[in-house]
Amino acid sequence: MARIEVFQPGQVFSSEAPDLGGFGFRFLAEGDSWFSIGTLNPLKNSNLLFEMVFRRSACAVNCATPGDTLKRMSQIGTDPNFVELLCGRQARFWDAILMSCGGNDLIEAVQSPSVDAQGEPVPPERRLLLTEAERGPPELGAQRYLSDAGWQTFCGYVQANLDHLIKLREQGPSKGQPVFLHGYAFPTPRPAGAGLGIGPWLLPALQAYAVPANDGIVVARELLTRLGALLAGSAADTLRFPNMHFFDSTAIPVDAALPDATGVSGDWVNEIHLTKGGYRKIGRAWSAFIESTLAGEVPVPAAAEETAPA
Repeated sequence: MARIEVFQPGQVFSSEAPDLGGFGFRFLAEGDSWFSIGTLNPLKNSNLLFEMVFRRSACAVNCATPGDTLKRMSQIGTDPNFVELLCGRQARFWDAILMSCGGNDLIEAVQSPSVDAQGEPVPPERRLLLTEAERGPPELGAQRYLSDAGWQTFCGYVQANLDHLIKLREQGPSKGQPVFLHGYAFPTPRPAGAGLGIGPWLLPALQAYAVPANDGIVVARELLTRLGALLAGSAADTLRFPNMHFFDSTAIPVDAALPDATGVSGDWVNEIHLTKGGYRKIGRAWSAFIESTLAGEVPVPAAAEETAPA
């Protein structure tokens, strides 16, 4: 097993571009902070790409560049580096496209307020959380806090951006090649940001809607479960999204953070990003899924438990 080698677009575009032809797998990667956060402080944390390992040599050109701590899918689809390498003048054939998408969009949608800057109510279809007056009975559990109308809006947004991704893929030399999506582990809403005033993300949003602390954990779990189902359902729609594959990261056990922890706790470096060890657990399992899929085998996530570089 060998760790994936990650390059930045600037390296590929330079006069001394690395030779990608010698790698067994060549991936084009794009996405949110799960692909980029470790580049901001590599001594403290990592990201999902850095922890991926394969039986064959593999490289990825990562368009989720440093600073993309919170990147929307709409930004991903218009990233000039990604578009150029996928279907532009410097496009090339990629064995697969690796995407980390939807998680930061979900975080941003949760943060949508109930009242706009002019003091006018924001309709439920434009937010994911319900006010206290709008909630259903306690027996509904986590669902009583969530706006079904807002969730439908969110689903439409995500799938419209996946449509755009497939359209871009079909315009370049990697037409028809696999697109791999991953899910996200269940975070614990807590007062743990990334420093420099960045974050926390979930906890303030839940507090603004007066969600009780004990229920915040199950609300976060419900939201990430719904996101996983949305991405999985999209991948299963082979007519609309051909050759798209989803890996359910929630099937991989990671250690939860303590609700009151303000720093590293469990497998989490802050409220929504994993530690190096946490990313390693999911990264190795996702790698095994990808490699099995590319080989035409039935993916077995447990294969990620094989010995690999630490």
